[in-house]
Amino acid sequence: MFTSCGYHTFTVSQNLTQEEVESLVKNFKRYRDKTGKICIIKCPHYSKDPNGRHYEIVYPEQSKGISWRIRFSNIGFWEEGKYKPCSIKATINPKILIGEKSYIQAANESYTSDIVFRFDHEAEKISPILRGFYKYSLNRIDYCINFDVSELKFHCLPELKGELPNRIMQLIKYADVPDNFIEEYEEENQFYLKGKSVVINCYWKYAELKKEFPDCKDLKDSYDIIRFEVQYKYPKVYTMSKYLKKEIEEQKSGLMNNLKEVSLINSNAIQVNRSEMMNLILSDKRCDEEITKYFNKVIKTGDYYTLAAARKIIMEKTSKWEKIVRLIQTLDQVRHYGGISKVKKTLQGRNLEYFRRSLRELAELGINPVTIPDEWEIENIPNLLANYKKLCQEEYVKEIVDGILQDDKTFKIWKKVI
Repeated sequence: MFTSCGYHTFTVSQNLTQEEVESLVKNFKRYRDKTGKICIIKCPHYSKDPNGRHYEIVYPEQSKGISWRIRFSNIGFWEEGKYKPCSIKATINPKILIGEKSYIQAANESYTSDIVFRFDHEAEKISPILRGFYKYSLNRIDYCINFDVSELKFHCLPELKGELPNRIMQLIKYADVPDNFIEEYEEENQFYLKGKSVVINCYWKYAELKKEFPDCKDLKDSYDIIRFEVQYKYPKVYTMSKYLKKEIEEQKSGLMNNLKEVSLINSNAIQVNRSEMMNLILSDKRCDEEITKYFNKVIKTGDYYTLAAARKIIMEKTSKWEKIVRLIQTLDQVRHYGGISKVKKTLQGRNLEYFRRSLRELAELGINPVTIPDEWEIENIPNLLANYKKLCQEEYVKEIVDGILQDDKTFKIWKKVI
């Protein structure tokens, strides 16, 4: 299946002294002149970084899966007894870096060891200053999940199957815009929300590849893919790292305190090092948690229904008439105003709170507040994330059953032999 959850790009950075960055530039130029594989580009001045000079290093003739950015500056801070005002960043596409030319599958924690090896191998060819993946800190990460809508199980006329990705995107564009986010890029097949340190980008993968990479070998396979991305910029990565560090150190401390030989424990064992933090943020568990959090905030939980079908569920599962009227009115408002966020803009005070309460209660009934137009002749479309997790659970159970059957088969063969 093409449905996959993980990450597609991340950026790591390492602070450097003035001497180190000058030596690094010389190494990059030497590698460029020797191989012709890289190009060093001086970047325009950034208003957000008045004291910095930036250079980007790219591989123009090949898809390497990595690009570099050097920052010169006189303003920095002390680290490990050295003043480090400069830095090197590496932006990594893990699938491309390890040699998988795929645009429709996400990387996951199983890729980590290959990423480290390929990164260090490439870095070592250029400069010893670059080597050592775990010397870097995570600067940005783009979590993502690819939904293959052909895997959804529901009644749909065969002639409508080909229109499903586009139609689901129409429903998604009615989704919520959380506080402190704004909607940008009014594209037909994209829902893009921008916050101070988080970006949500949901789009039909086929439409994106057809526009950006029309000769891509994955173009045909991407037709049924809808991608949901959660892009964390540095402030969010820093906040998340700080929270996780505290949580893990508290867990370690609790375990250590339960040991009898406490006096023999090295206090450094409680601290979280860079490699632990990097692996934790790139873990499948963290990917799943961060994507689930923002998917439920934006797209919402519950399946999509027609207004008539949703109304029927509400009538069957709700006993209080006042609540029935309020929930159906909420569905009508979302349909009438063209989206959850557009309804919120018309409300304030108690009315806004009633609306938010109705959204929570619809979620409890398994109903998405966005309804399917009657003319589509589709009564129900399963929730994309819930369907993905159901598929994962089914696959997990199948692996266990297959393992048991294989063990039983092996045992019977062994029994015959003896």
